[in-house]
Amino acid sequence: MYELALIFAVISFLWIGVTYVRSPLFSVFHPLTFYLAFHGIVFVLRPVLSYFMDFRLVYQVYQFTPSLADKATALVAANIGMLVFVSACWWFGNAPMQFKTDRVALGEREMLKPTFWWVLAFLMPIGLYSLYEVYTTALTTGSAYSNMIRDGRAGQAYNEGTSGYLVEAQLVLASIGAILAWLMRFRLISLVPLGLFALYRLGIGGRGPFITAMITLGLFYLYDRKRKNLPVWVFIAAPVLLTIFTAVGDDRGAAIRRAISDDQTSEIFAAKREERFMEGMDFANLEFMEYLVYVVPQRSGTYGYFNGVLQLFTEPVPRAIWPEKPIGAPFERINLFDYGLPLGMTRSLPGEGWFALGWLGVIIWCGFWGWALGSIYRRFAEGEQSAFQVAAYLAFLPVLIVAFRDGQIVTVFRQCLFYLAPVVLWHFAARGVGIPPLGQLRMILSKKSGAFLPRGMEAAPSERPVADNQDVPLAVRRRRLALRQQSSGET
Repeated sequence: MYELALIFAVISFLWIGVTYVRSPLFSVFHPLTFYLAFHGIVFVLRPVLSYFMDFRLVYQVYQFTPSLADKATALVAANIGMLVFVSACWWFGNAPMQFKTDRVALGEREMLKPTFWWVLAFLMPIGLYSLYEVYTTALTTGSAYSNMIRDGRAGQAYNEGTSGYLVEAQLVLASIGAILAWLMRFRLISLVPLGLFALYRLGIGGRGPFITAMITLGLFYLYDRKRKNLPVWVFIAAPVLLTIFTAVGDDRGAAIRRAISDDQTSEIFAAKREERFMEGMDFANLEFMEYLVYVVPQRSGTYGYFNGVLQLFTEPVPRAIWPEKPIGAPFERINLFDYGLPLGMTRSLPGEGWFALGWLGVIIWCGFWGWALGSIYRRFAEGEQSAFQVAAYLAFLPVLIVAFRDGQIVTVFRQCLFYLAPVVLWHFAARGVGIPPLGQLRMILSKKSGAFLPRGMEAAPSERPVADNQDVPLAVRRRRLALRQQSSGET
């Protein structure tokens, strides 16, 4: 039975993947690309490796043994979730990617540069202070997240003695660095801030922000060059990034800290188990899904009923203001730690759906995400693609890597709060000084000569409309009238 489920997973993924790649819809800017990449790694490639290599690590750590029926159910549910997500995202996001960068859009970008320097002046100190505090904690204690306390009953980690907003504020540096490189047309000097951020994030063991920053930079570059697909060198560099990702996870960035500072601390880990390729928890969403099937509703006797959505309302409140704030989702009905030891577990989209309402929950949750992301993409692809829209969408897309893995909508809130903060502040700064939206700039160009527009927006001679008589001096109008009369007399 499990073998049939595995064959179904491989065939359905290959069929959908080939169909998508051959369609006009395919591009690195579509959410489908991100989800299929995620699903293909954790629910197709890794299950095949696990089947032939008999991975046991997660079962031993989590202290549970799923039945063959549980394993087959988890795999089928994950693939039904993929089918539902792809169907919804394809239907609502059925618009080929268009690049609408023209002379006016480039001129808008030039006009917006001064206001972005104001954003840098305001947010850079906050981000750098956050990065300094976390890095100093890593140097002094050996762990960047020593302030994180894990609740013994719920298994949820939370900050003790510091603010989560302060810890995560450094994430604004990722989107700031990518936007800065984009505005400066990817000159080598413009890549330095993002490179330093990535280096120090690796030094504190933060792999997710490093990957997100690199992908954001790549998306800006591809958009600037009007390319829908990845260049070949990316696939060549992928093994190098995977090696860095694994090495940083093994020692939580201690080796990098020793290389760039006088750090002499060393984190104390439990005896490290021998892990084979992709056996660890970084890609173990299949086993996490099996654990959810193992518990819900067989042993819990109930479902979560999408209770995690309520965390959107409690998450923004700092614990310093609300000391009794619920750890995790409020009114949680199921404690997964009553049935094993699921440390570091992420549910993924189909897993969150199963936790909420079983088979029906998988369809509802994956369908909702497909509808939402497809609609967002279509609005971007068919919209005017102003500088703010481009910056916001390209900073948002890499967040999906973490969101698909976690499966919870609160993850998007946590990440976007910081990744999109520079774009939001930039937008308000530009409107505050009177820079009009892109649509209004296009109207101005259609009515006035390029000589009246900012640098970079001048129309070509053949594109310049004939000026209205009231837009030119009286002497010019008289000269034109005399020329027309002379021409009429000659004819």
